[in-house]
Amino acid sequence: MSIVSFSFLYAQTNDTPVPPPLTVPWEIVEVNDRPGPVPYPAVKHNDVMWHVTIWRDLDLREKRNHALYFPTEPQGSFRSLGQVILDAIDFNNPNNENALPIYVDEYCNIKRDRSDIKNVLNNSRTIAQYDPDSGEPTGEISIDEPFTAAQIMYYRLKEVWFFDKNRGELSVRILEIEPFFEYEKEGAIGASDDDAVSLLARRRLGHIKYDELRPYLAQQQYYTPKNTALQLTFDDILTWKRYFSSYIIAEGNLQNNREIQEYITNPRDQRLESERIMSEIRNRESEIWDY
Repeated sequence: MSIVSFSFLYAQTNDTPVPPPLTVPWEIVEVNDRPGPVPYPAVKHNDVMWHVTIWRDLDLREKRNHALYFPTEPQGSFRSLGQVILDAIDFNNPNNENALPIYVDEYCNIKRDRSDIKNVLNNSRTIAQYDPDSGEPTGEISIDEPFTAAQIMYYRLKEVWFFDKNRGELSVRILEIEPFFEYEKEGAIGASDDDAVSLLARRRLGHIKYDELRPYLAQQQYYTPKNTALQLTFDDILTWKRYFSSYIIAEGNLQNNREIQEYITNPRDQRLESERIMSEIRNRESEIWDY
Protein backbone atom coordinates (compact mmCIF):
# COMPACT_ATOMS: atom_id res chain seq x y z
CA MET A 1 0.00 0.00 0.00
CA SER A 2 2.81 2.35 0.82
CA ILE A 3 4.50 1.68 -2.53
CA VAL A 4 1.37 2.67 -4.47
CA SER A 5 1.01 5.83 -2.41
CA PHE A 6 4.63 6.75 -3.12
CA SER A 7 4.19 6.29 -6.87
CA PHE A 8 1.09 8.47 -6.84
CA LEU A 9 2.87 11.28 -5.03
CA TYR A 10 5.82 11.02 -7.41
CA ALA A 11 3.54 11.36 -10.42
CA GLN A 12 1.88 14.40 -8.90
CA THR A 13 5.29 16.04 -8.36
CA ASN A 14 6.29 15.55 -12.01
CA ASP A 15 3.02 17.04 -13.27
CA THR A 16 3.47 20.24 -11.27
CA PRO A 17 4.07 23.14 -13.72
CA VAL A 18 7.48 24.77 -13.44
CA PRO A 19 7.19 28.50 -12.71
CA PRO A 20 9.16 30.93 -14.87
CA PRO A 21 12.50 32.14 -13.47
CA LEU A 22 12.26 35.15 -11.18
CA THR A 23 13.93 38.13 -12.85
CA VAL A 24 11.64 41.12 -12.23
CA PRO A 25 8.73 41.71 -9.81
CA TRP A 26 6.13 42.22 -12.56
CA GLU A 27 4.59 40.12 -15.29
CA ILE A 28 6.76 39.97 -18.38
CA VAL A 29 5.11 40.39 -21.78
CA GLU A 30 7.18 38.38 -24.24
CA VAL A 31 7.80 39.87 -27.68
CA ASN A 32 7.24 36.46 -29.27
CA ASP A 33 3.55 36.94 -28.53
CA ARG A 34 3.39 39.63 -31.20
CA PRO A 35 1.62 38.73 -34.45
CA GLY A 36 4.65 39.40 -36.67
CA PRO A 37 6.62 42.16 -38.38
CA VAL A 38 5.02 45.51 -39.13
CA PRO A 39 4.10 45.52 -42.84
CA TYR A 40 5.69 47.99 -45.22
CA PRO A 41 3.60 50.84 -46.62
CA ALA A 42 2.27 49.97 -50.07
CA VAL A 43 4.44 51.28 -52.92
CA LYS A 44 3.40 51.43 -56.56
CA HIS A 45 5.97 51.24 -59.32
CA ASN A 46 4.54 54.37 -60.97
CA ASP A 47 5.07 56.33 -57.75
CA VAL A 48 8.81 55.60 -57.59
CA MET A 49 10.52 58.59 -59.18
CA TRP A 50 14.07 57.41 -58.51
CA HIS A 51 15.88 54.48 -56.91
CA VAL A 52 19.40 53.13 -56.44
CA THR A 53 20.80 49.81 -55.22
CA ILE A 54 23.68 49.79 -52.75
CA TRP A 55 25.66 47.18 -50.82
CA ARG A 56 26.96 47.86 -47.34
CA ASP A 57 29.01 45.99 -44.74
CA LEU A 58 28.01 45.81 -41.10
CA ASP A 59 31.00 45.09 -38.85
CA LEU A 60 30.02 43.69 -35.45
CA ARG A 61 33.31 44.87 -33.93
CA GLU A 62 32.05 48.43 -33.97
CA LYS A 63 30.69 49.54 -30.62
CA ARG A 64 27.28 50.53 -31.96
CA ASN A 65 26.77 47.01 -33.29
CA HIS A 66 27.68 45.15 -30.10
CA ALA A 67 24.02 44.56 -29.19
CA LEU A 68 23.69 42.60 -32.45
CA TYR A 69 26.69 40.40 -31.57
CA PHE A 70 26.16 39.77 -27.85
CA PRO A 71 25.36 37.57 -26.05
CA THR A 72 27.65 35.06 -27.76
CA GLU A 73 25.51 32.32 -26.19
CA PRO A 74 21.76 32.56 -25.40
CA GLN A 75 21.24 34.36 -22.11
CA GLY A 76 17.73 34.09 -20.78
CA SER A 77 15.40 35.35 -23.51
CA PHE A 78 18.17 37.28 -25.30
CA ARG A 79 19.97 35.94 -28.36
CA SER A 80 22.37 37.50 -30.81
CA LEU A 81 21.38 38.24 -34.40
CA GLY A 82 23.61 35.40 -35.57
CA GLN A 83 21.96 32.96 -33.17
CA VAL A 84 18.50 33.99 -34.39
CA ILE A 85 19.58 33.25 -37.97
CA LEU A 86 21.19 29.89 -37.14
CA ASP A 87 18.15 28.82 -35.10
CA ALA A 88 15.88 29.80 -37.98
CA ILE A 89 17.97 27.76 -40.45
CA ASP A 90 17.70 24.74 -38.12
CA PHE A 91 20.22 22.69 -40.10
CA ASN A 92 20.17 19.92 -37.47
CA ASN A 93 16.64 19.09 -38.57
CA PRO A 94 16.84 18.38 -42.32
CA ASN A 95 13.11 17.62 -42.52
CA ASN A 96 12.01 21.03 -41.24
CA GLU A 97 10.06 22.45 -44.18
CA ASN A 98 9.51 25.76 -42.37
CA ALA A 99 13.20 26.44 -41.83
CA LEU A 100 14.69 29.66 -43.15
CA PRO A 101 15.97 29.02 -46.70
CA ILE A 102 19.45 30.04 -47.87
CA TYR A 103 20.05 31.07 -51.47
CA VAL A 104 23.08 30.64 -53.69
CA ASP A 105 22.66 33.90 -55.63
CA GLU A 106 22.09 37.44 -54.40
CA TYR A 107 18.80 37.62 -56.32
CA CYS A 108 17.48 34.81 -54.09
CA ASN A 109 16.30 32.59 -56.94
CA ILE A 110 18.26 29.37 -56.33
CA LYS A 111 17.86 27.74 -52.93
CA ARG A 112 20.88 26.07 -51.38
CA ASP A 113 20.43 22.39 -50.57
CA ARG A 114 20.02 21.62 -46.86
CA SER A 115 22.94 19.18 -46.89
CA ASP A 116 25.11 21.83 -48.51
CA ILE A 117 24.21 24.28 -45.73
CA LYS A 118 25.43 21.80 -43.15
CA ASN A 119 28.75 21.48 -45.00
CA VAL A 120 29.14 25.26 -45.04
CA LEU A 121 28.53 25.41 -41.29
CA ASN A 122 31.33 22.90 -40.58
CA ASN A 123 35.01 23.81 -40.58
CA SER A 124 37.20 20.82 -41.46
CA ARG A 125 40.83 20.92 -40.38
CA THR A 126 43.67 18.49 -39.70
CA ILE A 127 45.46 18.02 -36.40
CA ALA A 128 48.89 16.47 -36.09
CA GLN A 129 49.20 13.44 -33.82
CA TYR A 130 52.31 12.77 -31.72
CA ASP A 131 53.60 9.78 -29.78
CA PRO A 132 53.06 10.50 -26.06
CA ASP A 133 56.38 8.94 -25.11
CA SER A 134 58.81 10.02 -27.80
CA GLY A 135 57.01 13.12 -29.05
CA GLU A 136 57.52 11.98 -32.64
CA PRO A 137 54.74 12.72 -35.17
CA THR A 138 52.59 9.69 -35.90
CA GLY A 139 50.18 11.13 -38.44
CA GLU A 140 47.22 13.47 -38.80
CA ILE A 141 43.49 13.27 -38.18
CA SER A 142 40.72 15.34 -39.71
CA ILE A 143 38.07 16.89 -37.46
CA ASP A 144 34.91 18.90 -38.14
CA GLU A 145 34.22 21.92 -35.97
CA PRO A 146 30.78 23.51 -36.41
CA PHE A 147 30.70 27.28 -36.76
CA THR A 148 28.89 29.17 -34.03
CA ALA A 149 26.99 32.45 -33.92
CA ALA A 150 29.97 34.00 -32.10
CA GLN A 151 32.02 33.56 -35.30
CA ILE A 152 29.65 35.67 -37.41
CA MET A 153 31.53 38.96 -37.46
CA TYR A 154 30.17 40.65 -40.61
CA TYR A 155 26.92 41.06 -42.47
CA ARG A 156 26.56 42.29 -46.03
CA LEU A 157 23.30 44.05 -46.80
CA LYS A 158 21.80 44.69 -50.21
CA GLU A 159 19.22 47.44 -50.12
CA VAL A 160 17.29 49.81 -52.35
CA TRP A 161 16.84 53.52 -51.65
CA PHE A 162 13.95 55.17 -53.50
CA PHE A 163 11.80 58.27 -53.56
CA ASP A 164 8.06 57.63 -53.31
CA LYS A 165 6.14 60.59 -54.71
CA ASN A 166 2.89 59.30 -53.22
CA ARG A 167 4.18 59.74 -49.67
CA GLY A 168 6.73 62.37 -50.66
CA GLU A 169 9.71 60.86 -48.86
CA LEU A 170 12.96 58.98 -49.30
CA SER A 171 12.66 55.35 -48.18
CA VAL A 172 14.86 52.28 -47.95
CA ARG A 173 14.18 48.54 -48.11
CA ILE A 174 16.67 45.80 -47.25
CA LEU A 175 16.49 43.13 -49.95
CA GLU A 176 18.86 40.48 -48.64
CA ILE A 177 21.45 39.88 -45.93
CA GLU A 178 24.56 37.70 -46.08
CA PRO A 179 26.37 36.59 -42.88
CA PHE A 180 30.14 36.03 -42.88
CA PHE A 181 31.91 33.64 -40.51
CA GLU A 182 35.41 34.60 -39.45
CA TYR A 183 37.74 31.86 -38.24
CA GLU A 184 41.41 31.04 -37.79
CA LYS A 185 42.91 29.12 -40.66
CA GLU A 186 46.25 27.47 -40.10
CA GLY A 187 48.86 28.61 -42.57
CA ALA A 188 52.62 28.40 -42.85
CA ILE A 189 55.27 30.83 -43.98
CA GLY A 190 58.66 29.34 -44.73
CA ALA A 191 59.86 25.82 -44.07
CA SER A 192 60.09 25.91 -40.30
CA ASP A 193 57.23 25.13 -37.91
CA ASP A 194 58.28 28.20 -35.94
CA ASP A 195 57.04 30.32 -38.85
CA ALA A 196 53.51 28.90 -38.70
CA VAL A 197 50.87 31.59 -38.20
CA SER A 198 47.13 31.71 -37.73
CA LEU A 199 45.40 33.44 -40.61
CA LEU A 200 41.94 34.96 -40.36
CA ALA A 201 39.67 33.67 -43.10
CA ARG A 202 36.03 34.37 -43.97
CA ARG A 203 33.31 32.04 -45.14
CA ARG A 204 29.96 33.07 -46.59
CA LEU A 205 26.89 31.38 -45.18
CA GLY A 206 24.78 32.35 -48.19
CA HIS A 207 22.18 34.90 -49.18
CA ILE A 208 19.06 35.30 -47.05
CA LYS A 209 15.93 36.99 -48.36
CA TYR A 210 15.26 39.70 -45.81
CA ASP A 211 11.47 39.48 -46.00
CA GLU A 212 11.71 35.78 -45.11
CA LEU A 213 13.96 36.60 -42.16
CA ARG A 214 11.78 39.39 -40.73
CA PRO A 215 9.23 37.09 -38.99
CA TYR A 216 12.09 35.59 -36.95
CA LEU A 217 13.54 39.03 -36.18
CA ALA A 218 10.14 40.25 -34.99
CA GLN A 219 10.05 37.48 -32.36
CA GLN A 220 13.40 38.33 -30.77
CA GLN A 221 13.80 41.18 -28.28
CA TYR A 222 16.70 43.55 -28.82
CA TYR A 223 18.78 44.36 -25.75
CA THR A 224 18.80 48.13 -25.30
CA PRO A 225 21.84 48.90 -23.10
CA LYS A 226 20.55 52.20 -21.67
CA ASN A 227 16.93 51.12 -21.19
CA THR A 228 16.17 47.40 -20.95
CA ALA A 229 12.46 48.16 -20.42
CA LEU A 230 12.06 49.03 -24.11
CA GLN A 231 10.29 46.23 -25.96
CA LEU A 232 12.17 46.59 -29.24
CA THR A 233 12.84 43.70 -31.59
CA PHE A 234 15.59 43.08 -34.10
CA ASP A 235 13.05 43.91 -36.80
CA ASP A 236 12.42 47.31 -35.20
CA ILE A 237 16.16 48.02 -35.02
CA LEU A 238 17.17 46.86 -38.51
CA THR A 239 14.07 47.66 -40.57
CA TRP A 240 12.60 50.82 -39.10
CA LYS A 241 15.02 52.54 -36.72
CA ARG A 242 18.15 51.33 -38.56
CA TYR A 243 20.12 51.58 -35.34
CA PHE A 244 23.39 50.11 -36.59
CA SER A 245 26.71 51.29 -37.96
CA SER A 246 27.76 50.31 -41.48
CA TYR A 247 29.53 51.61 -44.55
CA ILE A 248 28.77 51.41 -48.27
CA ILE A 249 31.03 49.13 -50.29
CA ALA A 250 29.33 49.43 -53.69
CA GLU A 251 26.69 51.34 -55.61
CA GLY A 252 24.74 49.94 -58.54
CA ASN A 253 26.65 50.63 -61.78
CA LEU A 254 27.31 49.26 -65.25
CA GLN A 255 30.78 47.95 -64.31
CA ASN A 256 29.33 44.75 -62.84
CA ASN A 257 28.49 46.68 -59.68
CA ARG A 258 32.18 47.10 -58.93
CA GLU A 259 33.10 47.79 -55.33
CA ILE A 260 34.72 50.97 -54.04
CA GLN A 261 37.93 49.10 -53.21
CA GLU A 262 38.35 48.28 -56.92
CA TYR A 263 38.94 51.91 -57.85
CA ILE A 264 40.11 53.38 -54.53
CA THR A 265 42.88 51.58 -52.65
CA ASN A 266 43.35 53.80 -49.60
CA PRO A 267 41.07 52.67 -46.71
CA ARG A 268 40.51 56.24 -45.53
CA ASP A 269 39.50 57.39 -49.00
CA GLN A 270 37.21 54.37 -49.29
CA ARG A 271 35.29 55.55 -46.23
CA LEU A 272 35.12 59.06 -47.63
CA GLU A 273 33.72 57.68 -50.89
CA SER A 274 31.16 55.70 -48.90
CA GLU A 275 30.06 58.87 -47.10
CA ARG A 276 29.94 60.76 -50.41
CA ILE A 277 27.59 58.17 -51.95
CA MET A 278 25.31 58.30 -48.90
CA SER A 279 25.32 62.10 -48.96
CA GLU A 280 24.32 62.11 -52.63
CA ILE A 281 21.46 59.73 -51.90
CA ARG A 282 20.10 61.97 -49.14
CA ASN A 283 20.57 65.10 -51.25
CA ARG A 284 18.59 63.52 -54.08
CA GLU A 285 15.42 63.93 -52.01
CA SER A 286 15.79 67.72 -51.89
CA GLU A 287 16.70 67.79 -55.59
CA ILE A 288 13.48 65.98 -56.47
CA TRP A 289 11.47 68.46 -54.40
CA ASP A 290 13.20 71.34 -56.20
CA TYR A 291 12.32 69.74 -59.51
